[in-house]
Amino acid sequence: MRPRNTIIVLVLLALVGGYALIVGRFSQTEPTQKLIDVKQDDIAKIELKYSDRDIVLVRDKGKPWRIVKPIGADADQTQANNLARAIAEGVLVRSVDDKPADLAPFGLKPATTTVTVTTFDNKTLPSIEVGKSTPIGFNAYVQLSSGPAVLLTEGAFSSGMNKTVNDLRVRDLMEFKTDDVQKLIIAHDNGQTVEIDRDGANWKIVKPVPAAADDNAVRGALSTLVNARAADFINDAPANVNQYGLEKPHLTATVVLKNGEQQSMLFGFKQSGQGKSGIYVRRGERAPVYAVAEYTMSSLDKSPLDFRDKTIVKVDPESVDTVKVKASDSEFTLKRAAADWNVIAGGKTTEADIPVVERLLNQLRDLRGESIVADPMPSAQPFGLDNPAVEITLIGKDGKELATVKLAKIKVNQTAPPLPGQPAEQTEYYADSSDSKAVYSIEEFVFEQLNRPAQLYIARALLKPSAAPSPSK
Repeated sequence: MRPRNTIIVLVLLALVGGYALIVGRFSQTEPTQKLIDVKQDDIAKIELKYSDRDIVLVRDKGKPWRIVKPIGADADQTQANNLARAIAEGVLVRSVDDKPADLAPFGLKPATTTVTVTTFDNKTLPSIEVGKSTPIGFNAYVQLSSGPAVLLTEGAFSSGMNKTVNDLRVRDLMEFKTDDVQKLIIAHDNGQTVEIDRDGANWKIVKPVPAAADDNAVRGALSTLVNARAADFINDAPANVNQYGLEKPHLTATVVLKNGEQQSMLFGFKQSGQGKSGIYVRRGERAPVYAVAEYTMSSLDKSPLDFRDKTIVKVDPESVDTVKVKASDSEFTLKRAAADWNVIAGGKTTEADIPVVERLLNQLRDLRGESIVADPMPSAQPFGLDNPAVEITLIGKDGKELATVKLAKIKVNQTAPPLPGQPAEQTEYYADSSDSKAVYSIEEFVFEQLNRPAQLYIARALLKPSAAPSPSK
């Protein structure tokens, strides 16, 4: 490269570098100016004043927020912290009028909301008067008590300060950890009570009749209780609760923790008022009346059978030597042969498809029903179990019967008129076993998986291919 060209390149690089330095220095973003100088973690008290209400929240250092006006109540910590953060991060966009002659055009005479905060060092900061939103853009007018100027802030600040007590109240009704629960009691107004106790890692029903419990059903009930939230705040200090159906509640759900603490929820009438569909509730240990979603009660309003273990039969696949299957139109046997299985059908013994047999045994290992329809079963005939579609008998290596399962499929008329396009009949599936006196409802999928012909258990390599169609002439 010639010396002259080198000098030109160096000059250009110097110009580019200088330009980048100037742009980088003078284009730095200026720090955002805040409405008031406070950090979220330093706020100890928030006062919100409206034309029709005053709300005051306070907290001690390291403690949760509480509502102290107009009522004394626990605050929703997420809502309260979001409010404190919005105040601390309120942005001053610009000044609109340093000495306004009239505040009315800005919605500041009077203000829609007055926000005042006090810090942990007992310093009260200038109040923020919140006015109307601007006609153009997404901003709102505000004024500080420390000066006459009308300022502009972001519109989200204005909407974020518009709160009711119900917005800020904690809505969780019960507070416990499922692993800390020792006992669950569901008491109905008809006198029926279900008491379920923790039994190691499992649950057991102790009332009305001792029985193994369905762990999923128990965990579901506990989850419903711990996740129940107030949909509406009805009355914080009711003179009486008769009008809510809570003097003699329809249902009372109680949890007893391992430390002896007891928490209860009482369920009364359906919420009155147009468009209302909740259920009136109260904590057994507290006075206020709330409303919760209707499904909260329906998820708990269960019978002892709903909480029962729904295992139809339990069997160890390794202990099974023989499986006898009897269907309405055929019979066959699956027989263990050393490390293999055979299918015995129509007087013939054929090598079985081992994975298919093992799948059957695994399905039977912990066969469960959808629900327990009755216990004991009053009669087999209404459920089709007097003449089952499938009967499976499991025999152990010692030649003794391990269990027998019967499956039925019946058509029943619908109790209510069918919807357009729906059949007048519906198919129901039931099962019982020699392990229990109960009758269970089962899913169609379970029935079909267990209702298979002998041919499906024969090793695929031994199945005769279907005859090929003859070529057309």
